[in-house]
Amino acid sequence: MAVFNAIIKSLKANVANILVYFSIFALFGNIQARATVTEKEEMFEEVTMTVAVMDKDNSNLSNALVDYLKETQKVVAPKLDDPQVINDNVRFGIYQYAVIIPEGFEDKIQAGELENTIEYIAPGTSTSEYLLTQKINDYVQDVVIYLNSGYTQEEAIEHTHQQMMKLADIKPTVMDKSEKNHRSFYQGMFTFNGYTLMMLLCICGASSLTYVKDKDVKNRISVSGMHFITRNAATIGAVFTIGFVITTAVVAVIYFMSSKYSSNKFMYYAIDTYALMFVGLGMAYFICSITSSENLINMITNMIILSMSFLSGVFVDVEFLSATIIKFAHFLPLYWYATAVKFINDTPASQILGKTFGTYLLIEILFAFVFFAAGMIISRKKEQYAI
Repeated sequence: MAVFNAIIKSLKANVANILVYFSIFALFGNIQARATVTEKEEMFEEVTMTVAVMDKDNSNLSNALVDYLKETQKVVAPKLDDPQVINDNVRFGIYQYAVIIPEGFEDKIQAGELENTIEYIAPGTSTSEYLLTQKINDYVQDVVIYLNSGYTQEEAIEHTHQQMMKLADIKPTVMDKSEKNHRSFYQGMFTFNGYTLMMLLCICGASSLTYVKDKDVKNRISVSGMHFITRNAATIGAVFTIGFVITTAVVAVIYFMSSKYSSNKFMYYAIDTYALMFVGLGMAYFICSITSSENLINMITNMIILSMSFLSGVFVDVEFLSATIIKFAHFLPLYWYATAVKFINDTPASQILGKTFGTYLLIEILFAFVFFAAGMIISRKKEQYAI
């Protein structure tokens, strides 16, 4: 227990680092996650919009179209007839939508022309705006169909009006059941966590292992009469305890911050995070085998983790990375962690456990073994050549 306690106490030297990275995670991770979160809409309900209508044709057909809009929307007359002013008013929210009926509108419809007969101005691409555009197009198309079928203009307008008013009573409902169309708060927090957790584990783990390698500490342990296996078991146990406590603390921070965005997928994100814990400890052992200098440990850790975070989809989403970078990222453990986080976000909870998720976790564990093996080889060579 003496070796175990000594390693745990050595963590005091990294209290400042732990507080800094936890603060960065709690502040910037939370800001990023909340800024990128998109809520899944279970239902869309069509709304009545304020529509500015400019009728430059002032014909029977254009008047009939305006009357239809007045019955289904809140129609207002623009104060000026300048299209640019109307456009600006829509952009600044004075109107929600604008319709400009140009001169010659009726003549074009009677000739069967449908292209560019009406000008629409909408601030964005909301579902309500899209539906209104579609309804106006349907109105005009129905009139043309009736005219081509031999009806008079008055009959075409009357039949079209009756048909469109029946459709106005139908309320469209949009059910969004696709998980991958939305980025959850958990995805944002756990993705950013890839950087924070790896930094904490590498710095704290490498520093703790370096403490055991200190000549004075090494001599005291060797004269204590403690068995070799016991000493090493205590060292491994202490380092894994540090890793487990740090990882659990990070997961707990996310849990308490996500009360508003709670989900039944939290357990799967946590499992992925604990898999990354082994990668972080393996990398800590690898870095520790290269150098015992705390300054170099910090420098190497920052260089490796920052680079991986930019190339693996932690700081920059993979959809913005080139195909070459993504291919290279397959050789980085953080890429598989971030990919697993995205997979959890995009997949229904009942379908997460399976071959794909298991493969991601296995790859992370294999990376951990690679780092441990590389660290052991380097340590062995240093001992062999007394470096």
